[in-house]
Amino acid sequence: MNNANYNRISAFEVRREAHRAFRKDIKGNVALNIVPILLRFLAVYFGMKIYTTWMANINVNLADPEQASRRLSEISMSMANDPGSASQYMLSLTPQSNVAVYAFFFFFVMVCAGVSYALIDKLRNPDYQINAIKDSLQAFSGKYFFPLLFITALLGLFLEAGFMLYILPGIWFLVIFSQSFLVFKDDQADQGRWSLRMAFASFSCSTIVMRGYKWTYFSIIFEFFFWEILNAMTHELLSVWLQPYEQLVMAVFYKKIDENNRLTQKK
Repeated sequence: MNNANYNRISAFEVRREAHRAFRKDIKGNVALNIVPILLRFLAVYFGMKIYTTWMANINVNLADPEQASRRLSEISMSMANDPGSASQYMLSLTPQSNVAVYAFFFFFVMVCAGVSYALIDKLRNPDYQINAIKDSLQAFSGKYFFPLLFITALLGLFLEAGFMLYILPGIWFLVIFSQSFLVFKDDQADQGRWSLRMAFASFSCSTIVMRGYKWTYFSIIFEFFFWEILNAMTHELLSVWLQPYEQLVMAVFYKKIDENNRLTQKK
């Protein structure tokens, strides 16, 4: 590829096209994302239950702000005087809770993959008719389930390992492997079949298609970071708009870099 053709795509034009697509069919975009939106609300609900249980276990009464502040000060002083005591105050989950958290994560990622596949089909073919529930759950069909499960697990391992190594490697892995799911979709469509080898290769293919577009992608997720902070303040109410918007931005981004790379390869 010719480096002169890189970075043609700006985060601004990606956002602008996503906004235009969202406004064109607000109801349809929200309907397509209804499952992940509901999952976000569930995550907040159960997250709060885990948090309140944790606070109760370390004798912090959230209903009494004065007692909670006093107790948290005591815990801070205890950890400052004896760093080894920090382990007794850390959040710990039961094996069953850990399994539930990972299962929830897998389910959420798989649903988002199905939504992104439907959006890519719609962006490439305006006549494509989206079936909100069926399309959002298409990742669980025999056509995609096992390879996407493998991609999700491997991506999770990469990100967990990366973020444990001082954060920056995790961000790097997030950026370069971000297109793995969509690369796999196109490879599967081109070959008419799937294999675990193809799923594994989607990571290296993602690093290739992201050449020259990493800064644009980073700019996009940096914006999402602030939107998500604002969303947390609304207890996920903003996700009714934010979830469809984020999915559309990512789909538009992939469509644009894929088109750009294909044009470059023809030259």
